[in-house]
Amino acid sequence: MDIRPRPRLRFADANITMKAFFSVCFLCLSIATIVAQPTFTFECLCGTLTASAGNCDVCNTSTQSRTFRGLIIRRLGVPHRWIDEPYIIIQNFEALTFRELLPNGEQIRIERSATQFATMQHFIDSTNCACALSAVVDSTEIQVDTPIVGTGTPANPVTIGQFGADTMSYLRWVGNYWYPSRVFQSHIFNDLPYYLNDNDAIAAGLAPGKTYLLAQGNTLALPVGMYKVVIGCGYVCSVPIRFFQSDVAAQSNNIPTGQLYALKINNFYGVLYGFVKAVYANFDNDSLVCNVSLPVYANDAAAQAGGLQIGDFYCMSTNNTYGAPAGAVRVVSTATTEEGDSPVCCDNDSTLPYYNNDAHAAAGGVSVGQYYLLLNTNTYGWPAGTKKRRTL
Repeated sequence: MDIRPRPRLRFADANITMKAFFSVCFLCLSIATIVAQPTFTFECLCGTLTASAGNCDVCNTSTQSRTFRGLIIRRLGVPHRWIDEPYIIIQNFEALTFRELLPNGEQIRIERSATQFATMQHFIDSTNCACALSAVVDSTEIQVDTPIVGTGTPANPVTIGQFGADTMSYLRWVGNYWYPSRVFQSHIFNDLPYYLNDNDAIAAGLAPGKTYLLAQGNTLALPVGMYKVVIGCGYVCSVPIRFFQSDVAAQSNNIPTGQLYALKINNFYGVLYGFVKAVYANFDNDSLVCNVSLPVYANDAAAQAGGLQIGDFYCMSTNNTYGAPAGAVRVVSTATTEEGDSPVCCDNDSTLPYYNNDAHAAAGGVSVGQYYLLLNTNTYGWPAGTKKRRTL
């Protein structure tokens, strides 16, 4: 057995050991202090950032302050990021991402462990700066023309107010702002009937404004199956025929080219008043091709003896006493006549062609009893645009 005495601990060695012990304790205390101090701190601010305070992100020699509404993020007590309103907060496990809803806006992701917050909910609630938004909305700096509601929190986001809308409404621009409106729907039937023209449609019972499809061989020279609205009477069917001295006078009183009027007693053409002509144009015009057969008389007296009244339409007989071409259209007139009756209606979808005479009209496809207008070179010596029915 070793009975040698053990070496004694010298005072100097004890002193070194105590120094090492306190050094380790100081190091641990320092580490604990660093860990306890959060890396990131946050401040909701609605106010002015200044260069003098050292918290302005855009300040320089020429810019000394700026207005800020949002979240200031500090790193170890020094301003690190300025998250301007509006922004969103996105949670991903134990971290939050702050993203500005601005063009080229910045964003930053921060772990909860780098903050002073014990829970994620506390982290979210403390960095959701609703005070900035309410300061904007409640101030007079912003005016809106469509109601905006909400405070900007995740539970109460900013959106357009109801403004009287319901689930059937949509937003319609009314010139100055968006306003709730409704969609008006109309239904098109897929079983529309086919007709050759409006006349056939009306004869079948369709009223003006109703729709149909054009049949094969329709008189409008349009493809079969085209969608058509029944128009009904054209320009001169809706009002009595009026008397004028010439085409110029008729046009100055809003009678369109190709439409009919009657000649006054002192008319420019030297023709007996009451004869019907169109405002002249040397081409086919939309006008009325009456599908009824006007009665034929030699003059107004014979027409009245036959039962016609002042203003009624009739055609010239071959032996008429006015020397007019047979078939020329006229209204029963007196020297004081200003308006004649409305013509018996008519096929407003057709056009009245221009010809020199009946033979010329026949060569152009006009049947006996159909109407045309006289050219300025007509062989009857009558004013261009005189309405005539083919009799030969």
